[in-house]
Amino acid sequence: MSGEESAVADFVGRFARNPKTGITDEPETARVVMSRKRLVIAAEDRITIPLPSVVDVVVGNVPPNLRDLFDSTITVGYRVDDSVETVLIEGGDETISKFQTVLFKCLLNGTKARLKHPARVGGRVTDSPVRMAKLSITPERVAFKTQAGSVGIDITNVVGFERTERAPDGTERPTLLVRHTDDGQVTMSLVAPSSTRRLNLLGRFLRIEYGKLLSAVSDIDLSEPETQLLVAVYATGGDIDFTSVLDGDAARATNVVNSLRKKELIEEGPSGMSLTTHGQIMVTQRVEDVNI
Repeated sequence: MSGEESAVADFVGRFARNPKTGITDEPETARVVMSRKRLVIAAEDRITIPLPSVVDVVVGNVPPNLRDLFDSTITVGYRVDDSVETVLIEGGDETISKFQTVLFKCLLNGTKARLKHPARVGGRVTDSPVRMAKLSITPERVAFKTQAGSVGIDITNVVGFERTERAPDGTERPTLLVRHTDDGQVTMSLVAPSSTRRLNLLGRFLRIEYGKLLSAVSDIDLSEPETQLLVAVYATGGDIDFTSVLDGDAARATNVVNSLRKKELIEEGPSGMSLTTHGQIMVTQRVEDVNI
């Protein structure tokens, strides 16, 4: 890289080109160097990836044919002419963790987006204006700088997101609908980045932490009474007599509430009992079909 193009990441790791197609050779060792303009895999056959050509980033998720060969990985998909090439990069846990943050910063910081934040709080549609914003990220937060000031979404509070074609200003444009908790309530924000490529990359960034939350929730077992109480809190916002949910048995209700607290699924909020982020995900992912 030239003197005007300083490195923001530089480490020695291993890599495999286009791993999904299957390989028989051992992974190669390479020096991985990245500036704000390009990513270079410096091996016997040098790979240079301009960052504007990157269309996808996946952390972990090693293909089956390589699972015995790689540990902590990040896979970068990039466009070459009319096709998409991929390169899988491996390093130490701490190295890959730092690299993924720097990579997403280089790919997403400064992205222009239409923003409505919040678009909905609980079940109420807000009158928040649609603003133009510039996006920036840290490992913990997605921030949006607008003329009125900066707002943001804490990554660990994200309880779901999906792509929609309805932009914050009502036009047809690829948009990310992000659900996140705020003081025990589920809040929804609409973000429409300047390009579909940036939208997809922002979704990948959010999915990293969200995937961790899903994994943590998948290990939690609920009894039927716990499920009933959890869904009751979700449906009423915590404004409910818990004993009425469990046939008027106050002692039983107290035991179930204490159990849900220990599992960190509910907590005392400003307006009473509320779901934690784990509790919100538990409801939306696993017990939405339970009838109150």
